[in-house]
Amino acid sequence: MSSQDAGTVDGVEIRAAGDVARAAIVSVGSELLLGDLTDTNATWLSSQLRDIGVEVLHHVAVRDDTEEFVDVLHWLAERVEIIICGGGLGPTSDDRTREAVAAAAGVSVVHHDDLEEQILQRFAKMGRAMPPQNARQAGIPAGARPFAPVGTAPGFALTIASPGPVRVYALPGVPWELRELFHRDVAPEVQAIAGPRATVTRVVHVVGRGESDVAQVVEPLVADNDAVELSFLARSHEIQVRLTVSDRDPDKARAASEPLLAEVIEALGAAVAGIDEEQLEDVVLRLLGAADETVATAESATAGDIAGRLGAIPGASHGLLGGMVVYDTDVKHEVLGVDRALLDEHGPVSEAVTRELARLARERFGADWGIGVTGCAGPEPQNGQPVGTTFWALAHPDGHVEVHGRLMPGDRGQVIKRLGSAALDLLRRRLQER
Repeated sequence: MSSQDAGTVDGVEIRAAGDVARAAIVSVGSELLLGDLTDTNATWLSSQLRDIGVEVLHHVAVRDDTEEFVDVLHWLAERVEIIICGGGLGPTSDDRTREAVAAAAGVSVVHHDDLEEQILQRFAKMGRAMPPQNARQAGIPAGARPFAPVGTAPGFALTIASPGPVRVYALPGVPWELRELFHRDVAPEVQAIAGPRATVTRVVHVVGRGESDVAQVVEPLVADNDAVELSFLARSHEIQVRLTVSDRDPDKARAASEPLLAEVIEALGAAVAGIDEEQLEDVVLRLLGAADETVATAESATAGDIAGRLGAIPGASHGLLGGMVVYDTDVKHEVLGVDRALLDEHGPVSEAVTRELARLARERFGADWGIGVTGCAGPEPQNGQPVGTTFWALAHPDGHVEVHGRLMPGDRGQVIKRLGSAALDLLRRRLQER
């Protein structure tokens, strides 16, 4: 990081206390606008900037057109102090970030022999010769501060003086490269521009209640608290209540959130399935571990989603014994052992069959608990059952099996996620009640 004087970072003024730094994120690539690629980088960058006290005002996607890119940079330079660009630093002709940032700043692109050598070494470590066109990646705008590549694409930072000043950071679009360069090269400098400010967002994960119902409970608790920003995020399988607090010190911001967080948790009661990074499946595994108990699954409609969510968590083997995908009706009988007469009488999507799936999952795997799910996720009705018909069952350690069911809204993916969450949440609640 370099400074022209004590109050600036390369010409960009350091924020005074209480003066929030503003940022924009530019995602580069025609594929984003054509719908060929989901932009996860902008979401990740926003969360990182929020945590260091920077307010993100704009997300912009720009196609591979230098002139349009320059127009976007000039437009943003009138509105923010920080611009982070992700993508467009590759070796091909459609990678325009270097040229666009240089044009916006009124400078030329300059080749750096040391950067080319670093790219050569990256290829050598992979046991490959560098294609000649990759030498293009060693060019960055004149006056820019280069970021040594962690893949094959160097990044850089440059201040555009007019209509700014605005500090522009260019990072590769490959997510792991973008993240590593952000942490190593960008975050320390942005933190300096932002000044002494931190933002903490506490997240309450709520399952089994609708967004309007949750808002009706929570909004009165926050209404008179100007220090906390309240927002809701409705996902297919949960509602997130997000409480954001800012302070000069992250520990103080977190401490300031605690009383309200406790109020929200108490008001929502048993519907709270997790706090902050700990989500529903994390809680289930933690509770199973505390009780020294295990679970097994037999999944029809969710096709392994429940076991997959549990299995994605490190250490899941201490609570998850295994799972079986019994999607086909014959497989329910021939592999898991569901009685054929029961299937014929009640149909594969039914309370009776779901009860048997949970019982047999527990029995076959030798688990303390068994989960069974059936349903019609769509897009067409099944055996006379409307789309959204779902059943979930939990076999208890004493052999008792409870079954629940309801018509769940949403498309196929949403029904699957909601059904999986309903089953996991049932296990969570019973573990917490003991």
